[in-house]
Amino acid sequence: MTGGTDSTRHSAGLFSLRRVLAIGWVTLTTVVFCNVLIKFVDHQLLGANTRIPKFWPFSKFTLRIDRIPLPDAPILAVVAIAVFLVATVYLLRTDRNSVVPVIVAGIALLVLTTLTHGVGPGLLRPLSAPGSYERAAIGIADPGGYYEAAVTVVDPVRFLETFEQQQLSLPLHARTHPPGAVFTFYLFEVLLPSSLAVSLVVGTLSLALAALLLFRLLETYYPRDVAQFTTFLFVLLPAVQIYALTTLDIVITVAMLGAIYCFTRESRLLAALGTLACVFVASTQTFVFVFVLPVLAAFAAIRPAKRRPFVVVLIGLLGTYTLLAVVFDFNYLSSFAAASQQQNPGGFLLFAEPLRYLYTRIEDVAEIALFFTPYLGLLAIAGTRVLWRGARGLSTHDREPLVLFGAAVVSILGLFVGGVYHTGETARGVLFLYPFLLLPVAAALRATNASRARRALLAAAVFGQALLMQLIGDYWW
Repeated sequence: MTGGTDSTRHSAGLFSLRRVLAIGWVTLTTVVFCNVLIKFVDHQLLGANTRIPKFWPFSKFTLRIDRIPLPDAPILAVVAIAVFLVATVYLLRTDRNSVVPVIVAGIALLVLTTLTHGVGPGLLRPLSAPGSYERAAIGIADPGGYYEAAVTVVDPVRFLETFEQQQLSLPLHARTHPPGAVFTFYLFEVLLPSSLAVSLVVGTLSLALAALLLFRLLETYYPRDVAQFTTFLFVLLPAVQIYALTTLDIVITVAMLGAIYCFTRESRLLAALGTLACVFVASTQTFVFVFVLPVLAAFAAIRPAKRRPFVVVLIGLLGTYTLLAVVFDFNYLSSFAAASQQQNPGGFLLFAEPLRYLYTRIEDVAEIALFFTPYLGLLAIAGTRVLWRGARGLSTHDREPLVLFGAAVVSILGLFVGGVYHTGETARGVLFLYPFLLLPVAAALRATNASRARRALLAAAVFGQALLMQLIGDYWW
């Protein structure tokens, strides 16, 4: 199913160095201007004094320029740049078909850039793991995570049976997710010898699986070289480089991608049972798994053969949680209600704090876009036009990725309207969204005849922003 209908092919293709620098400068000045503007409107014009992050649209963030570990961080940054250069040259000149070098390079860069924070702050602090190290960045409190709860689990069955009773006494992140979030880290804690090993395995294994699934999904609709390079851009994203190592969100991304990959296969058995398994895993990790259901429904709407598998997924999910309620006395909806109350003690944010609701909706979109980079954002817009033209020409190669992308955007916006994500770190929380945003980027890349130099420059712009953000900032995982 590779190919597509590109009505135009741009002779220059992608961005020149001058445009890369201009786009970067415009983005920086726009972010600063919007930061000042939103605070001016809130504090001066409205006199509201709403809680707006100091570094808006970054919510959980502090500058660490004066706290960069020396000489370790600069050395690691230089090594990361060298790895990036070698990987880029290899991918563009030698191997333009395999995903293996992309995975190897992605993992190496992920570890190197994260280690610029140091082993403790970079690999252990996000877990809230026991040990002696810098517990929190300046100005960012440690709310406690899933691993902190996982190390206290003695009997997994008993933990599930009593989860609702103890949910609100768990560390903050653990109490706002289903019990599977704790079980994930419990499993790794049992299997692996140390907290450091848990951190590295969760991040690197999940990134490898996410890259593989994305590559396989992309090559369904695009040539292999486009699928490979787009996957390379995925592992270079600021959102991935900053948040993928040690977080539950990269695990959720794998489950979401797995669901879409299975559902788009021709095998009805895989489309039904494979998708069900992935959606169930996602639902055990986060209540926001509902994001993927409208995407599956939209795909089933244009592919009649997928309607029965979609019904199987819905019935199977309902049946599984009914069985869990009967056998283990675990009520998924009650647990969700408790988590929602924890996140929204005053009720629906639109009614409880209208201005904060508005500001955080803007912040959510701005943070996602910033961690996606303006370069890929512009390509996604161009690629959407390419897909739209192809879809109007009845090309399934363009219609299906357009529907997947469009449904994902509508689904996440629907969650935002519902008040989801108002506590910050949106780029981390919706890490699963970025593969969908790359679908039109792949279409834009396919529609150009860009030189290797221009592709290398695009990759350098994306990774350069990721490395710069990693070096100057301290983010909370």
